[in-house]
Amino acid sequence: MKNHLLTCILPIFVLTSCDLFKSEVPARTISAEEYYFPSLSESFKKAKNDYRKTTIEFPINFPEPNDSINDFVNQWFSQQLKNLKEPVIYKMKNKNKDVIRFTLIGSWSNPVSYRIENKGGQIVGIYKKTDGHGGFSIGKITDNKKKILSKNSWEKILHKIESIKFWNIQTHDPNVVLDGEEWILEAFIEGKYHFITRNCPDYYGGKEYAELCKLIIEVLDIKDDVHKP
Repeated sequence: MKNHLLTCILPIFVLTSCDLFKSEVPARTISAEEYYFPSLSESFKKAKNDYRKTTIEFPINFPEPNDSINDFVNQWFSQQLKNLKEPVIYKMKNKNKDVIRFTLIGSWSNPVSYRIENKGGQIVGIYKKTDGHGGFSIGKITDNKKKILSKNSWEKILHKIESIKFWNIQTHDPNVVLDGEEWILEAFIEGKYHFITRNCPDYYGGKEYAELCKLIIEVLDIKDDVHKP
């Protein structure tokens, strides 16, 4: 009787599982040339590998340089930004256009991006969202909105950037958080690029950084389906 019951239940479980996960598409591997963030230099990679050979400790005392990330994280972030059909900011050479982008990639939430561009005094905000999951799968774009913003809105963000000394904040998160939501903020202003990534900063010692990210959402003021961290 027990075996018969298991035989009946198993097909139902398999069919249900297929239905639950059929919309999940694993993130595709992309090439290094498609990365959205600067990679670690070969000299740094070699130095880190040499360090690992001399110690059994996890190399937390061997921090990665600012404005570059390892291939594993670069692959992860870049997959989601490419799927959002976002531009690569750090390779920009147009000094007449300034760009600020806040990207949210959560383990179980839908990836979203908030990009604000200032080109010749015209301020444009772009919001995008997919139905994928930031931690393990990609999806299709479900929201893609654009709106003209005021010069005052742009100035508010620049003021906040300066007040929290954004350009001096280290790129990498000092906290080790295994789950949650990555808050990635990039700025390309007057030809200068910097990015910061933090996991749930409003809970892990990054209150001012979180305020800057939330200000960008507030400035875009897009009401429909907005992801609110």
